[in-house]
Amino acid sequence: MKKKYNVLSLFTGAGGLDIGFEEVGFKIILASDIWSESENTFKLNFPKTPFLCEDIKTITAKKILKKTNNIYPKIIIGGPPCQGFSVMGDKNSGDPRNYLFESYVKLVKEIKPLCFIFENVKGLKTMFGGKYYLDVINSFSNLGYNVYDKILNSKDFGVPQSRERVIIVGTKLDNMFEFPHRNSKKIGKLIPKKNSGEAINDLMKKGSEIPNHLSLNHSETVIKRYKLVKPGGKLPPPEKLPVEIRRSNFGNTYVRLNANAVAPTMVPGNNAFPIHPSLHRSLTPREAARIQSFPDDFIFTGPRKDQCKLVGNAVPPLLGASIAIKILDHLNGKINKSNDSFVPKFTSISRKSKQNNISKTNLTCVDLFSGIGGISIGFEKAGFKTLFSADFDESVSKTHKHNFPNIDFINSDLSKKKTFEQIKKQYSKKNLTILVGGPPCQGFSIYGKRRFINSKSYNPHSDKRNELVFTYLKYAKLLKPEWIMMENVPGIVNLDDGYFINILLKNINKLGYKNCEYKIINTADYGVPQKRKRFILLANRLGLTIPWPKPKYFETPKDWQLPYRNIKEVISDLDKIKSFRDFHNHIPMKHAEDVIKRFSYIKEGKKLMPDDLPKNLQYSKLGNKIKSYSKVFFRLDRNLPSPTLVPGHSAFPIHPYLNRQLTIREAARIQTFPDDFKILGGSGDQCKQVGNAFPPLAAEVFANFIRKAIDNKWTDNNISNLAKYSLVDKSHNH
Repeated sequence: MKKKYNVLSLFTGAGGLDIGFEEVGFKIILASDIWSESENTFKLNFPKTPFLCEDIKTITAKKILKKTNNIYPKIIIGGPPCQGFSVMGDKNSGDPRNYLFESYVKLVKEIKPLCFIFENVKGLKTMFGGKYYLDVINSFSNLGYNVYDKILNSKDFGVPQSRERVIIVGTKLDNMFEFPHRNSKKIGKLIPKKNSGEAINDLMKKGSEIPNHLSLNHSETVIKRYKLVKPGGKLPPPEKLPVEIRRSNFGNTYVRLNANAVAPTMVPGNNAFPIHPSLHRSLTPREAARIQSFPDDFIFTGPRKDQCKLVGNAVPPLLGASIAIKILDHLNGKINKSNDSFVPKFTSISRKSKQNNISKTNLTCVDLFSGIGGISIGFEKAGFKTLFSADFDESVSKTHKHNFPNIDFINSDLSKKKTFEQIKKQYSKKNLTILVGGPPCQGFSIYGKRRFINSKSYNPHSDKRNELVFTYLKYAKLLKPEWIMMENVPGIVNLDDGYFINILLKNINKLGYKNCEYKIINTADYGVPQKRKRFILLANRLGLTIPWPKPKYFETPKDWQLPYRNIKEVISDLDKIKSFRDFHNHIPMKHAEDVIKRFSYIKEGKKLMPDDLPKNLQYSKLGNKIKSYSKVFFRLDRNLPSPTLVPGHSAFPIHPYLNRQLTIREAARIQTFPDDFKILGGSGDQCKQVGNAFPPLAAEVFANFIRKAIDNKWTDNNISNLAKYSLVDKSHNH
């Protein structure tokens, strides 16, 4: 190789792709990952290569070039986390990690490499109707790349493991490209193996003198189970096990390798590796690394569980090297004939037209009191088709019709008889899976602990502030949905010491929804970078369990848990003047000079302290003493989620480090609206629309779980133990 092409490695992990590209002759000039153990492992094995340990959502081209001494990479490689698409994960389209590819795309756009290699699990192409796959392809195509993709299995390239991955290659060159053909050749120091026995049998009598060759101390019960598993087989079903060691079969943990065959896919986890072909223990990290085609001189750092995670998530180096050879041939114009053609740009994948892609679904939704459609976006992404939405607000109507041109929108007062008759005529005979919506909440949010008249004759139906909740139920009676999802402010629960909520539940029960529960949720628990508490009521008339999703993000996480997402993840790329031209609704407010000066005295994550201001800033132009309004004069902390965004022309908090309030787009990002969602109307109307919305990402999480309950016909009696343990949250619901 005469010329060494420089490579930027993203989502580096253990560095499997990096090893493959280095062995072919490429030069890794910078690697990056958010995980410190990835950095430790990389620095140990690539001591001369710089590493950027940072969240990719906050990495910019400027930071990368500073690390590389302004050397531009010609190639970018990497595979964003795949938990949302993997068959081993919970297959949740609402997993925020599904959108990490956008950060990858952003860096490709800024750096403009000749080629990129994007690796992910096979499920990317088909999961959730293939919508993420189409997003990925189109995102790169829009940058002017010819994009190729193919599913490759590592066993076809000398790796003793069946591991299918989708490989997406993008190029700016007109040279021909082809994916590697099956081969079992040695590439540099990477040696192919025919089967698992050839890869690991020589380690049976060796111990800790071999790096990362650390066995688990299994209990006697586990060892007894292992002895019942035949080579290439699984643990027998529970009814065939002795009573004292019975348990449910659990994935790779109770699968024994066949020494004469390739291994199944290695997955991460301290006890997730399969059983040794002949010994009664699970594989060591070194044995799993051998099966992944890592050379023995590549050392994994950290405790055993982290070593297993590094190995299990890695791209097999031999697969990476085979891909690297074809990238090199492409760059040097050595490919004269190819059966691989680039993927044409999918012109039909804009968010508007994606609604056409779910037109054949049997899952239907109606969104009442919809606002700009936060819930509709979430349910659409989970595969539901919205039959119609309705809201009284004229600005909301304009925004909704612009962003959902294929969804009927009823811009009318739902409490009016004329509106009811219109909906009855058009939709009462249609099959409806779920009725969603959030009736206006002023009657619950502004009263706090104020009590209703303590009288048995009191009827909450007659209170004008609350009647829209019962209007919602009137439409439930008319449309007869199988499910109901109603959202509101938490204050609805405490109204009149719970009397109102009890009346509401009784009315829902009378409509035939015997399974009905409610809970106060925090959207930050589900990946929304905002602490926004909402009342959620779920009900169905099918006898199915109420599938409350377990939190995935935590304010004070354990070492295995994910922390709350923070502000810098979602708005840090919007702080440049250029971004004002590139994004819809991203125009900063024109603050008065005195207001800007006051902002400058507010510390990050703190509210305004009027007495700390200079005397000339302590009073308004009218001579009134400036007050410390908790929402208006509050500066966000970039390392924390936002507090609840509230509607209002000047109600958004102050930017973490710029002396201005958030723009509409920044607030929409915090609310998890996509960037192609355009909010219409005057600036005050736009603030109101965004501040009142339900976060689409949270809606998508709930929609996915409702769909799981429907697809699997979950009842309290038949839901699997695995689903109970890892997915469904039954704590603190009412």
